[in-house]
Amino acid sequence: MRTDAFKSIIERVIGTPGVRGALVVAVRDGLVVDGRVHVGVPGEAVAALAASLFRRARSATDGNGTADVRFVELEAEKGRIVIAGKEELALMAVMESRANAGQVRLAVRRAADDLAAAAGS
Repeated sequence: MRTDAFKSIIERVIGTPGVRGALVVAVRDGLVVDGRVHVGVPGEAVAALAASLFRRARSATDGNGTADVRFVELEAEKGRIVIAGKEELALMAVMESRANAGQVRLAVRRAADDLAAAAGS
């Protein structure tokens, strides 16, 4: 799998107003596969945290008859982290508190669908 395939997906998300970082993350171990963050954003640490939350949300719903978790959002004092995915890769974004959360959520969800298609090819 070439990370070049993810470049346009990442650029689309990071181009959303208020987004300070967009990363493709391996859900299993929280490692960054590809991405871009603004100066001052600890990309690897945020990716590890987001992947851990995503894994825990998925495991909490395993076997209880609910649908698979595909989107998780964490709100903090200075902003939000959103992560979406379907399989072993997920797309996450770090957004400022002043960002339009709905616009960023939509961009990340669409990008996650494109990511699944790119990873599958």
